[in-house]
Amino acid sequence: MKLEGERWRTLVSTVRLGRDEYRVVRPARPVAHASMHLASCGVSVTVNKAAAKELAMAWAFAMRSPRTLVYLPLRRKDCECRMYAAENDISVDLVLLHHSLGFPASRWKDVRARLRGGRPHTVVCRGLPRDVLWRGEARHREFRDELRYHFAADTAFFTGSWKAFAAACTELREMVEDWPRLMHEEQREGFCAEIWAEGMQGEQLHVQYCLEHRVSNRR
Repeated sequence: MKLEGERWRTLVSTVRLGRDEYRVVRPARPVAHASMHLASCGVSVTVNKAAAKELAMAWAFAMRSPRTLVYLPLRRKDCECRMYAAENDISVDLVLLHHSLGFPASRWKDVRARLRGGRPHTVVCRGLPRDVLWRGEARHREFRDELRYHFAADTAFFTGSWKAFAAACTELREMVEDWPRLMHEEQREGFCAEIWAEGMQGEQLHVQYCLEHRVSNRR
């Protein structure tokens, strides 16, 4: 299945804090069959086929939307499948945003508390690029196109430029477009992807893709 042309139903909200105004885009419905945890190995998210597509579309949208906070509410009070979560892991949400927005993670708790309703909007996915290379740019002192990680208010933040999101998206694209076929051909029950980011102290966003993953939507 190709990501390009797929439709993502969202809610668009505008939140004002003092003189600042923030545009927040989130799924129109809870992301079923997905759970995310802060673990000893970094941040781990478990998805099935449908949730993997939603994660990839959110990533593609954030990559091309420099004035938007892309919010995936993934915290759960109960999880029917804890195969990939330890007892003491913390359930967390996910926010993706462009670094030029200059949004301080410390303000997220107040922004999230003011989210009400939202205007329905359908995003047509433009796909994720293949094999984005740095071409040596990372060696330059002024290089700032790395994906960066922050954590605040039970939320994992991934911030970067278009290049940073694009360079980290290869496995997300393959997860949606290639892995279902490979799982069938190789009789596998799942795959793993790892996305590295500055600020994670050598750890990573670990994506567990499995055939069946069910979570309760109670929050």
